[in-house]
Amino acid sequence: MSDDLALLMDPATALPLSATANDKPKAKTSSKATNKSAASFERFRSKTDGVWYRPDEDTEPRKLCGPLQIVAQVRHLDGSGWAVLVQLADLDGTSKAHLIPRAKLLSDQSSKVLEELAEKGLWFSYAADLKKLMLQYLQTGIDAPRARLVPRTGWQGPAFVLPERIIGNGRELLVYHGGASAELVSSGTLAGWQEGIARYAVGNPLLALTLSAALAGPLMAFFGMDSGGFHLAGPSKNGKSVACRAAASVFGAPPRYEKSWQTTASGAEAQLEAHNDLPLILDEIGRAKASDVAAVVYMLSQGQGKSRSRADGGLRAMTRWRCFVLSNGEHSVADYLKMHGVPVNAGQLARLLHVSAERAHGAFDDLHGFADHPALCSAIAKAADQHHGVVGLAWLEQLAGLDHDLLRQQLAKAQSAFAAAFVPAGASGQARHAANYFALAAFAGETATAAGLTGWPVQIAWQSAGLLYTAWLKQRGGAGNEEDRQILRQVRLFFEQHGEARFTRWDREDAVIDEHGPKTLARCGFRKTELICESGKASGAQHSETTYYVLPNSWASEVLKGLDLKRANRLLLELGVLLQGKDGKASRTQWLPGMGSPRVYVVTPTLWKLGADDEA
Repeated sequence: MSDDLALLMDPATALPLSATANDKPKAKTSSKATNKSAASFERFRSKTDGVWYRPDEDTEPRKLCGPLQIVAQVRHLDGSGWAVLVQLADLDGTSKAHLIPRAKLLSDQSSKVLEELAEKGLWFSYAADLKKLMLQYLQTGIDAPRARLVPRTGWQGPAFVLPERIIGNGRELLVYHGGASAELVSSGTLAGWQEGIARYAVGNPLLALTLSAALAGPLMAFFGMDSGGFHLAGPSKNGKSVACRAAASVFGAPPRYEKSWQTTASGAEAQLEAHNDLPLILDEIGRAKASDVAAVVYMLSQGQGKSRSRADGGLRAMTRWRCFVLSNGEHSVADYLKMHGVPVNAGQLARLLHVSAERAHGAFDDLHGFADHPALCSAIAKAADQHHGVVGLAWLEQLAGLDHDLLRQQLAKAQSAFAAAFVPAGASGQARHAANYFALAAFAGETATAAGLTGWPVQIAWQSAGLLYTAWLKQRGGAGNEEDRQILRQVRLFFEQHGEARFTRWDREDAVIDEHGPKTLARCGFRKTELICESGKASGAQHSETTYYVLPNSWASEVLKGLDLKRANRLLLELGVLLQGKDGKASRTQWLPGMGSPRVYVVTPTLWKLGADDEA
C-alpha cells in the first residue's frame, strides 16, 4: 500500500488503545503491594512521549520508540487488504499517518515496516530486541476502531471524501488512500467570488452554464448517467478558456485545478479518477493527439479503466470515476477528429456535447459595462485568482446535509421538466440523453442559487441551459439520431463526389448505353437523368433529376462503407431514398444495359430533396 493517505477523523478520537494520553510510566512496586489481576496487565502502552514496554509488573518500563498510536484496523471497501493505521510524531514533532499491511508484519519483509517508520522520522531505541517487540506491538490493537480505505474522492454513503477532509457524517471511520487527486484549495471569500465572477453570469448564458456544470460534478452520483459534459468551441482569445477558468474557481485555484488536454490515454484515466464526483476541466483540445482525444471521450462512458496486472501476477484494482467534464478548443470534438483522420462515431458526440462559444462579444452577450470582452475576461481571471474553492466546499456541505433520496427525486423531476420545456416531441434517444446533461447543470445552478451560493436571480441557470440546449439542437440539425444523420451525409457525399465518374450514363428509352459518353472507370452502376416539367406542361419550366442504379457489392462496400448495412437500408427506405422491391426488400430486380436483370439499389432524387429536419 502506498503512503498517499489522509487520516480523516477528529484527532481527539485517535487515542491509544491501552492508555489515555496523560498516562505516565509507573514506578516499580513490589508484587505484594500490587492487587491488579493478570488480565488487567498490559505489556505495551502508547503514551504522549512514545511506546513503552514492560514485560511484567515487577520490571521497570522501557521506551521502545517515539509517539506511535494504533488508530484503527482498516480494510478496503470490499473487505480485503487489512492493514494497521498508525499515527506517529516525527523528530520535529509533526504528526503523520501511516498504513502498515497486516500481512507485512508476518512476512520476511517485516523489517521493512520499521524502516518505513524510521524514514518518516520516528525515533527508535537501540535495544537489541527492538524489532521483535515493535512487531509484537503493531499486532496488538485488534479491537481498535474499524475504518475503510477510500481509493478516490467522492461520496461514500452520506459523506463526501476529500484528500484532506470528510464533509458530512460517514457510517464509519474513512481513510483516504488514493493516488493523484484533484487540487482543491480555497482562498478569499464567498462574497468575493460572487461579486468578482458569478455576477457576470447574469446575461451571459455560456458563463452561467460553465459555472453550473462545475456545481453539477458532485451530483453525478445521483444522476444515473455516464460521465460526460460540454465542449466549448470557438475562435482563439474569445473568452471560452476564461469561462472554463471561472468554472475551475468553484473548487480550486484555476491554474492548478484546470488540466491540459495534452496527456496520454493513461494519464487521462488517472485524471478522471482523481476528479471522481467532481468537475474535470480540460483546456485546449488542440494540444492533444487526436487518437488520445478519441480514447478519452470513449473512456467517459466506461466509468472504469483497463485491467492491469501486478508484479505478483494478480490484478490491480481498476480505476473508476464519474465526473462532469468541461473542455474547450478552437474546434469541436468531431471536427478535430476528422481533421486528423480519426473516425467519429455518434457515441463520442453524445458524451462530450458541442457548445458554441461564439456569442455577441466573444463568448459573452453582456459586457456588464466593460469596454470589450478582453477587459471582462481580465477581470474574471483576476477575481478567480483571488477567490476560489470557497463556494465548492460550501456546496458540498450543503449537499451532505440533504436527504439524498429526496435529492434523487428532485433531480428526476427537474430532468422531466427540462425535457417537457425544451426537448421536441418525437426527439431521438440521443437528443434526450444530451438534454439530461443540460438539465443536471440547470438543476445544480438553481439549487445552489436557492442555497444562497451563486447570488443569481432564480431561473438564470435554467434559462441558460435551455437556451444553449436549443442552440445545440439547431447546430446538429435537429433532434434525430446522429447515426441516421451520418448515414444520410455519407450517402450524399458519395454521389456528390462520384455521381458522374463512377456511374455509366444511361438516358435512352431503348436502354442502350450512350457509346459517345466518357468511359466509366471503377463502375458502381448506372445513372439515368430525366427532364421534369415543373408546371405539368411542355412549355413550363424544366429541371433534371437523376436516378442511380447501384450494384449490390458497390452499395455495401463503397456507398455504405463502415456503416450498418441493415440500419442504413431501413432508414433510406423509410425516407424514400431507396425504391423498394416488390418483395419488400431494399434492392429490386432491374434490367440494365449489357448486364441482364440483376438486383440493384435504386437511389431516387428524394436524396437531394430532404431538408435538415428530414435528416433528423
